[in-house]
Amino acid sequence: MSQQFRENRPNAASALNPFTASETSIRQLIANGKTKAAVESAKELHKAHGTPASEGLLIDAYAARIQALNEQNLKLEAKSLFDLVRSRFPAAQARLEALTSPRAGLADLLAPLTDPNLPPERRAAFEQRLQQEVWDLAGLAACPALPVDHPLRQAAVALMKAFVAATATPSSEDELALPEISRRSPLAPWKLLVRAIGHFYRNEDGRVRECLDAIPPESVPARLIPSIRAMLGEQPGAPLPPMAARLVSLTTEDSLTLRNALEKLDHALESDTDAHQVLQAVKAAVRECSLHAPDRLERLKQHISVRCAMADMDQGKVAAAIGGGPRHDAYFCRLFARGMELTHDPEDLTMACGLWEEFRQQAAAEGWFSLNGAEAATLYLHMASVLRRVPEDLIEQLHESILSKVRKRGEEPPYFLFPKTLYERACTLDPHFEAFSQWMDWAKGQKDGEADQVAKAWHAIRPTDIEPILYLMHDASNRNAFPTALQYLAKAERIDGVHPAVRRARLQLLSGSTIKYIQQKKPHLAEERLAEIAALPQSQQGDRPAFLAALHYLASKVRLDMRTAAAHRAEIERLLGSRVAASLLIFGVATTAKRGPFETLERPEKLDKAERAALPAAMARVVALAADMNAMKLDIPWNYITETAKQLPRNSQSLDTNQLQNLAQAGVCSTHSKLAYAATAAGLERGGVTDARFLLLRAKLLPEGHGDRRAVCAAAAAELARQQRDMQLVEEAVELTRGNFGTQAVTLTLEQAAEVLRKEKKAKSLPKYPGQGPSYRNLLPKNLCPCPTCRAQRGEPVNPYDEFDDEFDDGEDFDKMEDELDELFEEFPIPPGVPPEFARLLFEETKKAAMRGESLDDLQARLFRSMAGGRKGKKGRRR
Repeated sequence: MSQQFRENRPNAASALNPFTASETSIRQLIANGKTKAAVESAKELHKAHGTPASEGLLIDAYAARIQALNEQNLKLEAKSLFDLVRSRFPAAQARLEALTSPRAGLADLLAPLTDPNLPPERRAAFEQRLQQEVWDLAGLAACPALPVDHPLRQAAVALMKAFVAATATPSSEDELALPEISRRSPLAPWKLLVRAIGHFYRNEDGRVRECLDAIPPESVPARLIPSIRAMLGEQPGAPLPPMAARLVSLTTEDSLTLRNALEKLDHALESDTDAHQVLQAVKAAVRECSLHAPDRLERLKQHISVRCAMADMDQGKVAAAIGGGPRHDAYFCRLFARGMELTHDPEDLTMACGLWEEFRQQAAAEGWFSLNGAEAATLYLHMASVLRRVPEDLIEQLHESILSKVRKRGEEPPYFLFPKTLYERACTLDPHFEAFSQWMDWAKGQKDGEADQVAKAWHAIRPTDIEPILYLMHDASNRNAFPTALQYLAKAERIDGVHPAVRRARLQLLSGSTIKYIQQKKPHLAEERLAEIAALPQSQQGDRPAFLAALHYLASKVRLDMRTAAAHRAEIERLLGSRVAASLLIFGVATTAKRGPFETLERPEKLDKAERAALPAAMARVVALAADMNAMKLDIPWNYITETAKQLPRNSQSLDTNQLQNLAQAGVCSTHSKLAYAATAAGLERGGVTDARFLLLRAKLLPEGHGDRRAVCAAAAAELARQQRDMQLVEEAVELTRGNFGTQAVTLTLEQAAEVLRKEKKAKSLPKYPGQGPSYRNLLPKNLCPCPTCRAQRGEPVNPYDEFDDEFDDGEDFDKMEDELDELFEEFPIPPGVPPEFARLLFEETKKAAMRGESLDDLQARLFRSMAGGRKGKKGRRR
């Protein structure tokens, strides 16, 4: 920061209203002993404003003047002025007496504050004198006139400790928080002074000035304001007293030239300055540091080496510029590792892990901590978190390369490049909950049952933690191992029977077990499970009775009891209030139980007009029930999803936001973008707290070629969710942005998120080709922008036709083409033996090829090439 900027920075008081600026000036006159001028200025101010505040300021000025006359032994003049002021302001007599009484000792001043019946105005007067006169914090902390537990004595003790901490060693902001001292405390100015000193030593000049501007100018700590401002490089308005000047010289150590040199070096490193100029700035900074702060020279060399390494400068030239290489101690290794992390480059991240291992060894040698303590465990977790920022494919390539080399040499692989080893070491040294949670979170993204192994290890070491038990329970349920799942559930119930996941699990597991018995044609066992389910109170909530009736229906079908089955079907229709919803539910449960022939759905076009119009509500209800039970994998025929997408825009007003979310989620899960987009469009029209969720669903449904829009929509959803404190939605949205741009998550301001929301509400149609729809390239960092120009600058391959993506028209021809193709598919007979799902998949690929102008030969070559690649399975497995 230049000297000119320091001198021209406006004072905080002058930036406020004129009265505040005048009050500050008057109180500064009082503090400087210029009481006569203060009284005259206060008179003018009160004449202009005539407010209680201006009256109080005038009384303070009179009181200071009366005290000054008494100190000059002008007793008669002082008494005359006192009588005059008392006659003009009778309501302020008590305050005036307190302000003008002879200066008492500390005990006499503090004693009245222990009286609970002291009038508020007199208490305020004594506290004001305390703020303006008492400078001896040690005397205040030990004053016998106050009880030991009095807030003022406790505050004085805390201030003394904080003052020592701020002036002796580097202190964090939390260490100087001083929560014992409120804003209204007479010692609040001291709190601001201590904080200003802390910010000064942390080189936070702006925060120093904020604290100084907030200190009342008439308080005792205000006497140090000119000195501290001089330490910041500001020119004082008047010559400093000798002791203040001495303080400034001892504190700054003529550091202005050093600070300027460091600022120039920072600017050279952050700008596009050539290497020669950077090295010249390095030499200047080292020279000034050796002159003015030689004890900090070695640390400066370490910082310069790291910054230059981050800028990819020649380390030999840097070492020559600083006068020799830096000292490679624990501090340097830690500094270097943190610097490599900040580049976000995958290679630098792996290098950072190696540097953290050097730091661990060096720190243990220097006595920072032991090699096998809790600190080392924390370091292992941090190294694992760094590796998680490296793309998974690069990690796999790195592991293959490392393992092939170490096997030939017969060496051990570097553990710090393998997350599993890092988590194992961390949880062995310090097996706390958070360590296992991080390990489990990583393992869920791995293959070969990694998460199952972690959960078992977690459960073995910490048997009372419910999280691994719930994971093992759900894992067993997904494998249809319901007896095992129920055993884990019993353990979870003993630990925390009221846990929401535990309370839901028994109903879901018993339902899944019932479906399995129906699949195995064991209706008697299914009926036993249904009896257990009926005894659960939660089985009667919401639409769950309809789900149980569907299970009874299928069990009756297995027993060939058609009369009972018909009764249960009628009950389902009554409970759901819809024949179509009942059919969809039964079809879903039957498909899950592999009893599809028990329920066939008629083609949507065979439904009457009212039933087709009610399809969105029926499907939303069934989707919500399937998600609630989590015991059936809802499989809705494609033609029903397509018909629902057609009906939704006409009937969306009859649905609530929860139903629209269910439909959007169903469209995302089934990859039916039309349904999902129509549901999000209807949901975004509603506005309110659901905007973030619908934005995230829209991000998920956008097709390939819209990565920038997907990432920005997810980032906007994350920012809106932060305002609503929905951290689960925030994590989900951030993870989606990372899925598009690697380890870097796109972030937006609240204003940018609102702009994205406004544009998405206007975008009513699903984009048919890359480039259609809202463009958000201006919101993406340059290193993430997908446009051809930015990709070419990053050295990425660029399709020569990419630049024409934005030149398409509004897409009406594409809409017409897609509608014609959809109609053609409905009329085209499916060849015998071809599954409808496969026919639909093949049709969708053909439609995409037609819309982007791909030839039939190219389409066939691509499909057969994909199918050939898909036949590669695990070694030894038969297909």
